[in-house]
Amino acid sequence: MELGARLRGRLDRYDAVLVQRGGYPMGPAWIVRALERFSGRVVLDLDDNVFATSPRLATKSRAARWLYGDHQARYLLGRADVVVVSTAELANSLPGRRADIILPTVPDVANYPTVTPRDELPIQVGWIGNAGNLIYLDPLREVFERMRREQLAELEVLSPEPWHGPATHRLWRRSDEVSDIARYDVGIMPLPDTTYTRSKAGFKLLMYMGVGSAVIAGPVGVNEELVRRSGAGILADTPEEWDAALRQLASDRPRREAMGRAGQRFIRSYADMGAQADTLAGALRGAARGARRPG
Repeated sequence: MELGARLRGRLDRYDAVLVQRGGYPMGPAWIVRALERFSGRVVLDLDDNVFATSPRLATKSRAARWLYGDHQARYLLGRADVVVVSTAELANSLPGRRADIILPTVPDVANYPTVTPRDELPIQVGWIGNAGNLIYLDPLREVFERMRREQLAELEVLSPEPWHGPATHRLWRRSDEVSDIARYDVGIMPLPDTTYTRSKAGFKLLMYMGVGSAVIAGPVGVNEELVRRSGAGILADTPEEWDAALRQLASDRPRREAMGRAGQRFIRSYADMGAQADTLAGALRGAARGARRPG
């Protein structure tokens, strides 16, 4: 009750509210129902399919799955005047409603450093992500064991927690993430094909491209489009395809560099922060007072 009261007490100061995913990290829908009496504009921004079970949530108890569930997001989906999502797949996957705006989630790459090319082996391969997504690396355990044994490639995991596989671990810190990524010859984003993953925005790939790393990605959702449009890397699905892709890039520095340059060219046009800001500002302005309420 206290959370809802605090929200109600603050809303009158504003003409519009931008909500990302939910009002609070966890809890039932009633804590955001203060928005029912808010006369301004509500914009809901989603960059993940919060209506599908994430890998980390799937491992929790039934009570925890309920606590961290989609109650708030479902309520806000009905209340919002505008729904903004990061991919077309997510736009078409919302329960009972289609998104109004597709706005790719992009990094601000204007001041990103560039990877320094290296001739020596093993090449440095990197993966960045939260602890709940470490399971996406599991099917590649034997691949990276071979890469390490043959001294072709070494995987580093940049995450709050280590992966229990053949990789070194670097603790993720927001202040260091870009400089850490800029050490990778190749950045990877393996994904299984699921309802949850098909809606992902490819943010890891865009960060790798920003520093000029070649990329290898699973052909899932927007990843396939990003790799094909950019020319920044290789799509790989099975462990055999991942093995072949890593061997190709480990043995061909010119190809890695060409892919890295292609990725940087692509991301500098794709990540138009000014256009992104204008679109979001327009969604927030709308008819700020007396905004349309869902029927």
